[in-house]
Amino acid sequence: MRNQFSVVSFGLAAILSFAGGFSCSSGGGGGAQSGGNTQSGGSTQSGGSTQSGGTTGSGSGGMPSGSGGVASHSGGTSGSGGVSASGGGAAHSGGSSGSGGVSASGGTTTTGSGGMTGSGGGTSSGGATASGGAAGGATSHGGSGGGAGGNKGGGGSGSMADCSAASGVITYPSVPGATKSPLYTVTANGASQFVEKLTKFDKEMQVHYAYFGVATGCTATIAVTVGESFSNYTVSPKSRNLTATKSGNTITFSSGPNYLILQFDSKELLFVLIDAQETSPPQLTDANVKNIADYMVDNTGASVVTSKVQSAINAASGATQNILYFPAGKYKVGELSMKSNMTLYLAAGAMLDGSTSTSDYAAAGPAVESTTHGLIHFNNVMNSTLLGRGVIDGEGTAITAGSNDTPSFKINAVRVDKSSKILIDGVLVRDSVFWNTLVYTSDQVTLQNYKVINRRPTTTTYNQTDGVDFDASTNGTLSNAFLYTGDDNMSPKAEQEGMMDTKNITFQHVVAYSNSGACKVGTKTFGMTMDGLVFKDIDIVKAGRAIAIDANDTCVIQNAIFQDIRIEAADSNLIDIEEDMAPTWRTAPNTSTVKNVTFTNVSAAVKKLINIHGLSSTVNVNGVHFDNFSVQGSVLTSQTDSHATWNINQYVSNITFM
Repeated sequence: MRNQFSVVSFGLAAILSFAGGFSCSSGGGGGAQSGGNTQSGGSTQSGGSTQSGGTTGSGSGGMPSGSGGVASHSGGTSGSGGVSASGGGAAHSGGSSGSGGVSASGGTTTTGSGGMTGSGGGTSSGGATASGGAAGGATSHGGSGGGAGGNKGGGGSGSMADCSAASGVITYPSVPGATKSPLYTVTANGASQFVEKLTKFDKEMQVHYAYFGVATGCTATIAVTVGESFSNYTVSPKSRNLTATKSGNTITFSSGPNYLILQFDSKELLFVLIDAQETSPPQLTDANVKNIADYMVDNTGASVVTSKVQSAINAASGATQNILYFPAGKYKVGELSMKSNMTLYLAAGAMLDGSTSTSDYAAAGPAVESTTHGLIHFNNVMNSTLLGRGVIDGEGTAITAGSNDTPSFKINAVRVDKSSKILIDGVLVRDSVFWNTLVYTSDQVTLQNYKVINRRPTTTTYNQTDGVDFDASTNGTLSNAFLYTGDDNMSPKAEQEGMMDTKNITFQHVVAYSNSGACKVGTKTFGMTMDGLVFKDIDIVKAGRAIAIDANDTCVIQNAIFQDIRIEAADSNLIDIEEDMAPTWRTAPNTSTVKNVTFTNVSAAVKKLINIHGLSSTVNVNGVHFDNFSVQGSVLTSQTDSHATWNINQYVSNITFM
C-alpha cells in the first residue's frame, strides 16, 4: 500500500492531509504484515490474521496519520496539514502514525510498539483550564494547565509529556450514571481508566468500553485484566499487529491512538478506544467561548433542558462567543437544532442524553424513510461544527423498549439535512433509535475521529441501527472511525425524494463490526448516477456481508473503489453485487446498473461467497476488477479460482484480475 492518503476537501480552503501512510500493510498485499504472521507449522496468513495457540510475527501498524483531534475556533483557524473552515471551522495539525501488532493467547509474542504518534500537537493560548475537562493531564507541544478540581486541558506553555508516565495518558472523566464493568479493568501507563458496561443492552450483546486519550507523540502501556480466567484472546484489528503478553488474567500491550476490539474466549466484548490528543481545544477562559453553565442548565440529567440549550445554541450563532462549551455532566435534551457559524464543544465527561419522550423531538427536517428527526440536527445550516471527546446518547433502547423491529418513531442520533461545510470531530455517539448518523442532501460534510456504539442484536439479524449513511449527498468524508452497529456500518445511498445524485463520498481508516453490510452501497439507488464512492483502509472485524452493492432502483453505480480492506470475519459474503434481489418491503424500479468496480489490496482471512449478479442483458454488471485480492493468503487469479467460492451469472461481463 502506498504511503500516501487522499486529500479531503472541507469548506472553501480546508485540507486534511494524510501523509506517512498506514504502515501495517506492506507492498500490494493490503493486509500482509512486515515479517508475516505465521501460524505453528509455518503457514503464512494474509490480512494480518492471527490464531490462538502460538502465533508469532513482527510488523508495524496503528491508525493512520492525520487522525489527531481538532479544535475549532471562530474565523477558521488552520494548522499545518490540518482542516480549516470559515466561521467556526476547525484546525488540525500534523497527525499520527505508529506501529503495532496483535498476538493471540497461548503463544509467543513478538516485538513492536502499537498505535500512532502524532506531530504538531498544537497549543492554546495562556494554558487556560477547562472545568470538567479531561483528567490525567497529558501535555502537547504547548503543555497544559490544571483546571478546576485538578482536571487538565491542552494549551499554554510547557514541555512534552513523559510518554512512559501517567502524564502520557489523557484520562477522561466517566459520564454521569455510567455502570462500572464488573468484568474488565484497564490501566494505561498505570493510570486506571474507567470501563463502562452498557447494561442497557442487556437483552442483546453486552459490550464494555474504556475511552481515553494519549498525548501527542506517545504510546502507552495498556493492561487489561479480566475478572474471570480465560484461555484464548484476540486483539482486533489484527492488522495492527499489536504485541500482547499474557500473565495470569491480564494481557499487556503498547499502543498509541487506536480503536480496538478485544475478545476473551466467548466473553462479552471489550472496546479500548484511544484517541489522539486534541489540538488546541477551546478553553473556558477564551474570549470566544461561552459556558453552557451560564444558562443555569441542570447538568445531572434529572430534568430536560432542551429549551435552555437551544437558546444557548441560537445565541452562539455568529456571535463573538460562538463556541458553546459543555463541561463534564449529563444534559438531558430533546431535539437540538444546530445553527450556522457556531461550534458546540462537548468536553470529555460531558454527555448529551436524549430524552425518552418522543414529544421532545419537534424540529422536523425532510422525511427519509418516515423519519424527520435527529437528537443533534443540522438543518439548512453552514459552517457549523460539533467537537470534543464527550458522548451523545440517543437512548434508543429505552425509546424502542429494546425491540429489534423497525421503530414507529424514528430518530437519528446525529442528522445533517440540506447543509454544507459541516465538521463533526471526536465525539462518541451511541444507542440510536434508527440509523445513528445520517447526512442527507448535503455537501462538504466531514466526520472524523468518530465513534459509534449501537445495540447489535444477537436474537435476530439486524435492527435498523446503521452507523454512518451519506444519502443524496456530495463531497462527504468519514475518516478515522469506529463503527459497532446493529445494521450496516457504512451505507452511501440515494433517496428518490432527495433529487440529488450521490457523488464523491469517502470512507477511510475505519474499524467496522456488524451483523449486516460493512461497506455497502444502497439499498436506495435513485437518481442518474452514484459516482466516486471510495472505501479505503477499512478493517472489517466482523460483518454479515463484508462488501455489498445493492443496485435496486434507477442510477448507474460507477467507479466505486474498495481499497486496502482487511476482512477478519464475514457470515455470508466477501462480496455481494446484486441487481436481481429487489427489496420486498418497497416497490423498486430495478433498473440500476453497476459499472467499473475496483477491488485493490483486499485480503480476507475467511473463505466466503463472492456473488455478482446482473438482472438482464440491459440491467447488467459491466466491469469488476480484482487487483491483489487474496483469500486466506492466496491471490485470486480468475473467476474460477478455487481459493474463493463464486456465484456469477450470465449478466456480468468484463471481469479482470491483476
